[in-house]
Amino acid sequence: MTHLPVDDIDAEMIKLLKKNGRMPNTEIASQLNLSETAIRKRLRRLLDDEIIQVVAVVNQRKLGFELEGNIKIKTDPKKNPQVKASLQKLDRVWYIAHVAGASDFDVEFNAKSQDELHDLIEAINQIDGIRNTEISIRLQLVKNRYDWEK
Repeated sequence: MTHLPVDDIDAEMIKLLKKNGRMPNTEIASQLNLSETAIRKRLRRLLDDEIIQVVAVVNQRKLGFELEGNIKIKTDPKKNPQVKASLQKLDRVWYIAHVAGASDFDVEFNAKSQDELHDLIEAINQIDGIRNTEISIRLQLVKNRYDWEK
């Protein structure tokens, strides 16, 4: 089912939810001078059309994941489907993007220890089709904002 593109009201709703994803529909309605029913219907459409996704953002360090970082992966392009499937099976990997540029895949990970990170790197390097990996460990999270639009 196709809907109209996001209008100004939808955009304002999204802006409010980016600041507080748990904002009640009644509060959104109040701020936008609309009924709660109208907000609920619009929110349902935004979710159903996958324009927005409301999720909890977790502070990984508070859950014991002391190591977080990024792995840039260069592959044999002919084996990208197998590489992608293998990467998706790895528990410590939470983000995978197939990219264009100096690398073919960009992967984000978290690990509770150096041993766990070592095991992850070993598992990645054993995947058929991977030519090279470049690992970066996050030393400090300086900025992590979702309400970046003005």
